[in-house]
Amino acid sequence: MRGKFMPTAVMLLLAWNSNCFAVNTGHSAISSESGYDVKTVLPLPSVTVRSELTQQLMEIAMTGIHPVFADTWLQLSNEPELAQDPETYYRIYSLLQQFRREWHALDWDSRERFHLKSFNPSTSATGRHAYDELLQRTDPDSAINKLRPQTENYLTNRRVLLSLLSESRKAPWPALPALKVRPGDSHDALPVIRNILLRSGDLQANTLTPQQMQLTTYDVQTVQAVEHFQQRHGLDADGVIGRRTLNWLRLPPQVRAVILARSILRSDLPQNMSSRRYVLVNIPEFRLRVLDKKQEIFSSRVIVGQIKRQTPILSSEISSIVVNPAWHVPASILQKDLVPKLAKDKHFLDKGQFELVDSQGITVDPAAMVWDGTEENFPYQLRQKPGDHNALGRYKFYLPNNDAIYLHSTSSPGYFKRDLRALSSGCVRVEEADDFARLLLKDSKWNINKLDQMLKEDTTKWLSMTDPVPVYTVYWRSWVDKQGQLQFRDDIYQFEDDARMANTAVINSLVGHS
Repeated sequence: MRGKFMPTAVMLLLAWNSNCFAVNTGHSAISSESGYDVKTVLPLPSVTVRSELTQQLMEIAMTGIHPVFADTWLQLSNEPELAQDPETYYRIYSLLQQFRREWHALDWDSRERFHLKSFNPSTSATGRHAYDELLQRTDPDSAINKLRPQTENYLTNRRVLLSLLSESRKAPWPALPALKVRPGDSHDALPVIRNILLRSGDLQANTLTPQQMQLTTYDVQTVQAVEHFQQRHGLDADGVIGRRTLNWLRLPPQVRAVILARSILRSDLPQNMSSRRYVLVNIPEFRLRVLDKKQEIFSSRVIVGQIKRQTPILSSEISSIVVNPAWHVPASILQKDLVPKLAKDKHFLDKGQFELVDSQGITVDPAAMVWDGTEENFPYQLRQKPGDHNALGRYKFYLPNNDAIYLHSTSSPGYFKRDLRALSSGCVRVEEADDFARLLLKDSKWNINKLDQMLKEDTTKWLSMTDPVPVYTVYWRSWVDKQGQLQFRDDIYQFEDDARMANTAVINSLVGHS
């Protein structure tokens, strides 16, 4: 660790976990309930059990979810003798077991925002006895492994997490000045950029000679590596090194490891979800997926809410599909967006095929409109007629929630080509809405063949779902894709502070910084 003394506990953990392990900030470790059976002597678990428990502790401590994890990790690091104390692993096991139970019981918004306020772990005589029995089994590892997130790609994420921490220990991450470089340009920072791309895996080793690595011209091979880097970060892969690409190039692997660790934790969902079909909208990725028993059966690009009108974190279900919906303009959009346009353009209603509706729900002839022209005194509601011009497009996927949020198609498909798609007023626009609707209606009471005829008309049809499909919006910024590529996405709603969200002492213990 670059000349720093490494505690015995950390060296043991590194040996067990392929390159990885924990000060106390004043928060107590696991407390003991009355009746704690201190007379029972616990055995020292096997190396594999110790390895698994400490690995899981490390992953959660990295996220900054609760101080007790950082304190437990750092105590183990600072007191080497604890690595050989059976009580250490019982306390870690109790901590993990109680945490997973409480984590899965959190409401959807609290889990995505990392709001774990009332966690107060403790040990008990009953729990101690159960742990002792667990260790006596012929295969205690399987029980310990059940404390992991039970996601399909968890072990892959774990390996990548460890590799990021390993990379962070090799050398300080290079600094980059403010710049903008286009293909064919020259810049003194290009040798540093190639070094970063090489360490990130986007520029393959031996692609360039040592002499070529030092060139200040933006050559084809480096452009291709930057484009690959941009694809992995959800950016427009144009090879131009601008502000967003530069920000990601500057981000060191230990911070990336924290982002990944937080995404691993966020994706640890209640297990009853995997038993049925559901819709998952990952907001920072701008993508919707349909999963059936953990298998992805549909995917589509989406547009989510802009920063000032964010798509909320929610758990709901699609209870109806509306074909040829009318758009009843929400009051916030009416006042902020449409009334100013109406004040400037007297033909605005005709162009957008809007109807005026009074407070009694009665349609009003625009010629009979009574309005003083001020935005704050507009006395009507607006309803946009169904059709291809309609802002909702041809489909609205209705889901009950307190934010009046729903999924829908759109009359402006060109926006799906953008890499940054936080553009809506909160609702989620689905690019492949027709295929999405047909998938949801498959095996339902509705005859899908009649959809084509409905779409030729402008009559609104409500198709209720006999078996409503759950919908979850999530905020996952990192994952390993099907091709084994590590993906990252911008923190579009500023949920996190990449530089400060984790416990600094924990990260320093892992990368060897003082």
